[in-house]
Amino acid sequence: MAEAAFSVDGKYYSAITQDGRLRIWDTETNVLKQEYTPDLHLTSPPSCLQWISATQSANTQKGGRRKSISEETHHVALGTTSGKILIYSVSQAKVETVLSNENSHSAITSLDWHSKYGLYSCSKENNVCEWDLQSSLIRYKYNVSVESKNKHGNIRAIKIVPHKQNTAARYLVAASYQVKLWRLHDGEATVIKNLGHNAAPTALLSIATLNDVCWLIEGSQNERLLSFWDVTITDEHVPQMNGDETPHKKQRRKSISKAPATTATPTYNFVLEDAPRLVDVELKNEDGATRLSLAAATRSGVVHYYGLMLNGSSTKPIKPSVTIQVTSADARPLPLQCCRLPPSGDVLLGYWNGPVMTFERVIPDLKTKTQILIRGEKESKKKGKQDGKKVRENETSQVTYVEPLGGVARKRATPGDKVEVPMEARLANLALDVKGRSKSAVNQNLTKLLMQGLHSKDKGIILTVLQKDDPAVALRTVSSLPADHVPLLLDQLADMATRKTSQCASVCTWLSAVVRCHSALLLATMGSRTSDHLTQLLAIFTNRRSHLCQLLNLKGRLDLAISQRSASDIAQEQEPVLNYNDSSSDEEMEAEPYQSESDASWGDDKFESDASAHEEADSDGD
Repeated sequence: MAEAAFSVDGKYYSAITQDGRLRIWDTETNVLKQEYTPDLHLTSPPSCLQWISATQSANTQKGGRRKSISEETHHVALGTTSGKILIYSVSQAKVETVLSNENSHSAITSLDWHSKYGLYSCSKENNVCEWDLQSSLIRYKYNVSVESKNKHGNIRAIKIVPHKQNTAARYLVAASYQVKLWRLHDGEATVIKNLGHNAAPTALLSIATLNDVCWLIEGSQNERLLSFWDVTITDEHVPQMNGDETPHKKQRRKSISKAPATTATPTYNFVLEDAPRLVDVELKNEDGATRLSLAAATRSGVVHYYGLMLNGSSTKPIKPSVTIQVTSADARPLPLQCCRLPPSGDVLLGYWNGPVMTFERVIPDLKTKTQILIRGEKESKKKGKQDGKKVRENETSQVTYVEPLGGVARKRATPGDKVEVPMEARLANLALDVKGRSKSAVNQNLTKLLMQGLHSKDKGIILTVLQKDDPAVALRTVSSLPADHVPLLLDQLADMATRKTSQCASVCTWLSAVVRCHSALLLATMGSRTSDHLTQLLAIFTNRRSHLCQLLNLKGRLDLAISQRSASDIAQEQEPVLNYNDSSSDEEMEAEPYQSESDASWGDDKFESDASAHEEADSDGD
C-alpha cells in the first residue's frame, strides 16, 4: 500500500495526508504545486496512489500542413476506501475520470501501473482488476486469494513484473501473509512461484529490471530487513499452447495448471535501522558486471544507501554502505521522508525543514559510514549568536557581585572563569520583578508559580500571577504551561471573569494568550470540560458587552455632573480680583450740607442787587 510516491521522471512527489488530502510537490523548485481534497475525503478517504504517465498526441496546423506533437502528461490514480479509483490530472488540477466497479464496493488496497500492461488494482476482497482507461471499464478480473487452514490474509500490495516473453499472459507479485508470483491469463490466476516469506499487512514492493533480468525488493513494517528476489520470467513460466499433435492435450493442460508452485529463497538481504517507508533501486552495467544501487528511507528519518556488485547470492545480511542524516545547525534532526535514485548517480532526498518540504540532491560519501548534512540558516544563526554573545559580554561586564560576609564588591573576572554567586543573588532570582530581571527567568518562575497555585488551588498564588495585565508576560507564561493544567486555568479565569472590572480585564489578556498558544488543544477537546469553560467565558463576556453601552452612557453623565460640580466649587472658592475695605466706623454720621464758597458769594451778590433795586423803586415813588 503506497501512500507516497515519486512520478516516473522524478519531477513530482505526491503524498496522502492523514486527513485525506493529496499534496504534490515540485522536486526541482521545492514548491507545493497542488493540493487536492477529494469529495467525502473523511468518510471514504484515499487509501493508496499510483503515478500514471500517458502520452497524448496533438495535431497542429501550420502553413497548410498538419504536425502531430506527442506530449507526456502526468496523472495520479487514487484508490479510495469506497472502491472507486480517481484519475487526477496534474496539468488540469482536477479529476478527469472515476473508475468504479458496480459489483463491488470493497476498499482499494493497492494500485500499480506499467506503460506496457496498463493499470491494475487490488481490492480488500483479493480481486485484481485490469482496467481499460479508454472506456473506464474492467478488462479482466482475477481472484488471487490464498487460503490455508490457519491463515487467511488480504492482499495489501501488488507489483507488475515486466517480461519479454512472447505471450499474452501477465505476471503479478501479490503480498499478503505470503509473497507469491502469479500468472494472469484468460481470466485465471495461477501461482507459479512462492517466495516463502511472511509479509506484514502493509508490505512494500519495488521492481528493478536490467536487460532480461527482473528483481523484486520486498519489505514490511514489521521487519528491519529488505529481501532481494529474482523474479525473472522464463520459458517455464509461459503457459503451454495445446496443439493437435499432442496426444494427451487435456491431461497435459490439467497437469500444468495444477503444477505445484516452486519456493524461492532471497538472493540478498539488506539490514535497516527501522522499518522502510520508501524504497528505490537501480541496476547498471559496469565493466561486464551488474551494479546495484539501493536507497531506503526508514521511519526513523534516515536514508540507507547500498552499493553492491551482484555476484551470486549471499546469505549474510548486507549492511548499508552509508547512512545519510539531516540536522539543523543547532543539532535538531530533520527527518528524511523520501528518497529516489535519479539516473545521474546521486540521491534525491526529501525532508521537512520547518513547514517547508525541501528536496536536495546529494552524492553519497562511501568513505564514511554516516553522512550528516547540516541544513538551515547557519549564517543568520551565527550572527544572532554573536550579537547575543556581545550583549551578554556587555551586560556581564557591568554586573558586580558582592562577596559574602560584607566583603568588597568586585567585578566579574574573565569570561571563562567560574564565579560563585552569593545566596542573596540566588534568592533574588526567585523574585517576581519583571523589570529587574530577564524575561526568560520570570517566565519560568511565573509558570512554575501558576502551576503550583493551580495544583494546590491557592487563590492568593493564582491572583498573584493572573493579575499581571501584560500580554507579553501572559503569552510567555502560558506557552510553557503543560496541557493538563489548561482546563484548571480556564476554570480560574471563568471564576475571575464574574468579579470586578479590573480582574475581568486581566482575564481577557490571559484568555487571549491561552487561545494563541493552545489552540490545537482547545480544538481537539471540543465537547469536553474544556469547551464548557470556553462556553461559560463566552456567555460572561457577552453579558458584560450587552450592558456596555448603558454603562458608558451612565459613566458619561456621571463624569459630566462631577465636572460641573467641581467647576462650581472652584468658582465659589475663587478670590475676587478687587477687594475694597471701608475704614469708617459702624455708627452712621449725620450728613452736613455742603456749601461751596462760590455758592455763598453768589448769594451775597444777589441779595445786594435786590436791595439796591428796592431802594431805587422807593426813590422814584417819592
